[in-house]
Amino acid sequence: MYYVGLDLHKKYVTGCVLDSQGVVVAEQRRLPPVLETMLGWLAPLGQPVAVALEATLYWAWLHDRLTAAGYQVAVAHPQQVKLICHARCKTDPVDAHKLADLLRTDLLPAIWIPDAATRARRTQLRGRAWVVRMRTRVKARIQAYLAAENERVPVSDLFSRGGRAWLATVVLPAAVREQVDRLLALVEQLDGQIAEQDRAVRELARATPEAALLQTIPGIGPFGALLLLAEIGTIARFGTSHELAAYAGLVPSTRSSGGKTAHGSVGPAGSAWLKWLLVEAVQTLKRQPGPVRSQYERLLRAKGKPKATVAAARKLCCYVYWMMQEGRSYDDWLRQRHQREVRPIQAVASVA
Repeated sequence: MYYVGLDLHKKYVTGCVLDSQGVVVAEQRRLPPVLETMLGWLAPLGQPVAVALEATLYWAWLHDRLTAAGYQVAVAHPQQVKLICHARCKTDPVDAHKLADLLRTDLLPAIWIPDAATRARRTQLRGRAWVVRMRTRVKARIQAYLAAENERVPVSDLFSRGGRAWLATVVLPAAVREQVDRLLALVEQLDGQIAEQDRAVRELARATPEAALLQTIPGIGPFGALLLLAEIGTIARFGTSHELAAYAGLVPSTRSSGGKTAHGSVGPAGSAWLKWLLVEAVQTLKRQPGPVRSQYERLLRAKGKPKATVAAARKLCCYVYWMMQEGRSYDDWLRQRHQREVRPIQAVASVA
């Protein structure tokens, strides 16, 4: 059995091959990031061969192609690799050797690899969210131009039909008018792209039964339901609801030693998109009666708005976990959660 560590970069790949005893069999400092070249370098090793690489920006294409070529490929968490094998000397050959050795000793902190369909859905939904954010920035720029000219918008929505009519007639300096018109044209173009993407999202949501259950949560629509499913992947990979909350970056850090315990800020999110979506959903749920609102209001005065929002999002995340585990709607799950089994009090036998 041979173990290969690959340190990926944009312009080259550094490789190291170890045998089952940990002896270096082959090394390559600068392999071109071309599949044919890499397969040619690995071919003399024969089979079986296991490959380890870090989850950098460039891992997906190489993982998919090496897996299709028959190799066992594991993808490591970069931060956990750094914690396990911290060294003062850090070079590309050292990193490649480190990955191969961790794989050989079964200590590689491997991540869960979503299938191709899940990754494609993530790309689609994250792309839609990115375009919406771009449109938001463009709109904010237009409003900044108006504010600089001390123009007060007479309508609540500047980009509604009435707002656009007012914007077409307001008198602005020539240079400002030119920029505003260009940005308005860009907003219209982005509106068309978002509308087209929303149609595809709605069709996909109608064909996904799990999305219908998640849409019963107030504040979660077709896009939010599909993004939840894409970011979570298979719910079976999380043993408890708290593991899912930790993956979403909603669990505070804890330091306990010598009888003293201190809680810090929340840890890094395994999926920043999942954390963002849950926090956005809380903005709706905190205005509606229910346990999420109760959690938010209970902590608002003592902890402040940011911490109360994160705590409410953590509670919602746990609800999402059990909804997906049990296949229940939001109202149905809350209803059964509040039902308590009344057990008769058993008399304790007296001691003679």
